[in-house]
Amino acid sequence: MDQPKQILVTGGAGFIGANVVKALLEWYPSAKVRVLHLQNDNLINLKGLDVELMVGDVTKPSEMTRAVTGCDVVFHLAAVYALWLPDMSLMQRVNVDGTKNLLDACVQEKVSRVVVTSSFACFAGQGLDQACTEKSEFALQYSYYSRTKYESTKLAEAYVTRYGLDVVIVCPTCPIGPGDYGPTPTGRVLVEAFNAPFMLGIDTDSNYVDVRDCAIGHVLAYEKGRKGESYILGGENYTHPDIVRRIMRIYGLSRPVMHVKPNWLKPLAKLNVALANRGLTKKPPFTTPVELDIANNGLVADASKARKELGLPTRPIEESLKDAVDWFVENGYIDAEAVTRGAKTVLA
Repeated sequence: MDQPKQILVTGGAGFIGANVVKALLEWYPSAKVRVLHLQNDNLINLKGLDVELMVGDVTKPSEMTRAVTGCDVVFHLAAVYALWLPDMSLMQRVNVDGTKNLLDACVQEKVSRVVVTSSFACFAGQGLDQACTEKSEFALQYSYYSRTKYESTKLAEAYVTRYGLDVVIVCPTCPIGPGDYGPTPTGRVLVEAFNAPFMLGIDTDSNYVDVRDCAIGHVLAYEKGRKGESYILGGENYTHPDIVRRIMRIYGLSRPVMHVKPNWLKPLAKLNVALANRGLTKKPPFTTPVELDIANNGLVADASKARKELGLPTRPIEESLKDAVDWFVENGYIDAEAVTRGAKTVLA
């Protein structure tokens, strides 16, 4: 592909999005990068970067036209990721309708290539012993979020055939690494490892990818991806208890790990959702029945297509875990003394 001149990144303030912005600045130092973000977005991961910040909402077509104008390349990462919201329809409006608004603007402005960020939720959930690929049938129909990502993916594919728009679709697995200000569900596991007296190891398997490798995968998809194709951006598959134990080994933590079957948590999940729906908890539920159903079926993935066709890198999971935890400590999510106590335990 040609060297881009003006790049738009929607959702560029997010965990993956900000890392994509950083990768683009490194790979294409002469290109101008425009970052579309919501008015109240946390911009911590964009601090000090030479980018054009633009406030905009993907649910508003006119704002998408304004954002895309003048750009020859677009990376579309803006999305809502949640298993529960007070208004679940927000995911439909952002993830599906927002993607349509963005693609319409790209057709209108004759953008040369669009990299759309979907999710491996479009393929995952095939079973704990079955790694999904880009050819796997959609299996997570019971997940509202997964349905919206599947619909947005099919929408992106339709714009290839209907309008000839040059679209490449990337499908990240579970991202992990520094800058997880949310934090994501994976990030919460790392934080809780230092704050909880014991750890829950849920019996499930998932695929993890370093957020920086995932960002590089986005750039490689722009450069090498085939028009209309999807690529799972992932690393290796690990059980949840294995991730917990690796964290404890890195920092010398001594915590009992309690193995839990997903279905054991179903009554608690139903109660949490009921309380959240009534506004009694003032926060999202700790877990949901849908999340536990997904855990039963696993999020195992095979990312060999992206490695073979794009050259997707995969760094050791220990590096990703350590860099993530160090960032959490630096930014106050984890008490630094908890890490120090763990290190002293190892040395002893």
